[in-house]
Amino acid sequence: MESKVSRRQFLRMVGGAAGAVALAACAAPAAPAADGGEAMSQEKIVIRYAGLDGMGARVEAFMLPWVEENGYELERGAFGQQELTDKIMQSVATDTYLADIFQFPSNARADVINAGALQEIPTEVLEAIDFDDVLPGIVNTLSWEGKIYALPYDGDIHYYSFRKDLFANEDINSRFSNTYGFDLSPDTGAVTWDQWRNICEFFTGWDWNENGEDDDFGAACMTKRGDTLWWGFNSRATAYAKHPDDDAYFIDLDTGEARLNNPGFVRALTEWVEEMQNWAPPGGTNFTYGDSLNAMNGGRVAQTYNWDAVTSATSPETSVIQGLQGYNILPGSHEVFNSKSGEWDYFDIPSHAPFHAFGGWVIAVSAQVDELAYDAVWGFVTHLTKPESGLAFVTDLTGASPYRFSQMEAVEEFATGPLQLGEEVAMDYLNAARETLDHPNAVTDQAFGGWVQYRDALELGVSKALANELPPQDALDEVAAAFNEISERMGGLQHQAELYARTLGK
Repeated sequence: MESKVSRRQFLRMVGGAAGAVALAACAAPAAPAADGGEAMSQEKIVIRYAGLDGMGARVEAFMLPWVEENGYELERGAFGQQELTDKIMQSVATDTYLADIFQFPSNARADVINAGALQEIPTEVLEAIDFDDVLPGIVNTLSWEGKIYALPYDGDIHYYSFRKDLFANEDINSRFSNTYGFDLSPDTGAVTWDQWRNICEFFTGWDWNENGEDDDFGAACMTKRGDTLWWGFNSRATAYAKHPDDDAYFIDLDTGEARLNNPGFVRALTEWVEEMQNWAPPGGTNFTYGDSLNAMNGGRVAQTYNWDAVTSATSPETSVIQGLQGYNILPGSHEVFNSKSGEWDYFDIPSHAPFHAFGGWVIAVSAQVDELAYDAVWGFVTHLTKPESGLAFVTDLTGASPYRFSQMEAVEEFATGPLQLGEEVAMDYLNAARETLDHPNAVTDQAFGGWVQYRDALELGVSKALANELPPQDALDEVAAAFNEISERMGGLQHQAELYARTLGK
């Protein structure tokens, strides 16, 4: 039996009245009768939406005219990033109503869809939002076994970002090339993780930002357990651990055995610990996502990788590097560990494995949608995800990243719209997005059942290495053992391998 809650209960679930905002017109239309005759009820139609605090507020502001025009009310539950994921998983596990619509983390789709928590998207809605315009890499994050259960909102991937102005500086470049034997490139930044490490070391310990303070470092990354460590580490590891001739990354597709402690992952963690301990700002081994952004946008580090590189870097309220940042896919490696042969393979041209980190926030409709609000809910999500709305979101200060073919061609909108990137930076950004989303060796984020448990296990182990509590190999041995234990609990290693193959479209 479905669990329903009243408006008062919904507000309590999301943290009280402060977590919900009513967007009401003076009068709401009555719900139509089933036979098209007299209205069945004069009750106000309320759409309940659960989402990220910041992004949800932007959705609310954008949808306000539509909500008012149709005479509805909107109640918005506001959550932090991991809090929202955990709340959705809790509602699935307990069969408890959370909202009519929620901002859905695509890498939890196996758990949520298999639990029957979402409605399949109707064909007429897909046609109305021009679904064929959505990039294939994003379509995969909305789908399960050939059916579409969510709508696109955000093309979350990790970008490599760097200080284009510093890399173009002749004096800096001369000093760098004399030390490391190659030139800094303002067009590409670091092409390999070896180059990233050289750049980290070079830009640490001298006043390149010319502020007279000892606050200059090579890089900052998201390293904090319970925040975004999962994505920070995996983006650092993919180039070493994802072989272009092997579809698998997290676990073996044949056996289901975890790969997290193989030499590719161990090399990545060993190097990352050194980088964050020696060439990052103080506290860099325990940085939140926001800390890493602030270090880059505050002019304290020369490079980073993350999602929201564009939005935060262009805001004069949060950044001193407007127009100075370059973008590219994540660095690659000449050496990649081959899990099948157990050997390192060498590539003359660096192998890249850009990480589709998180895979994007998507918009999903609950299977427990309030019957009175049914038509209003589908109208809401259709308006929110149609091409015009999507372009407005990704070219504004929303944190949403491009996900449509048409958006990749919208250079002028990115250059001269609210983001004010300028043509050169806009082209860098869109080229990096396109190459990452279309890359043949891109790594899809973990989305098979139990991902929250896997996330927590990896973050615990990696955090021990960052804190010098365990050597990288021992830390990742613990992670791999925990992965296998979780897989056994979730139905067995073979079962999880089959689910993993489905998330990869196999």
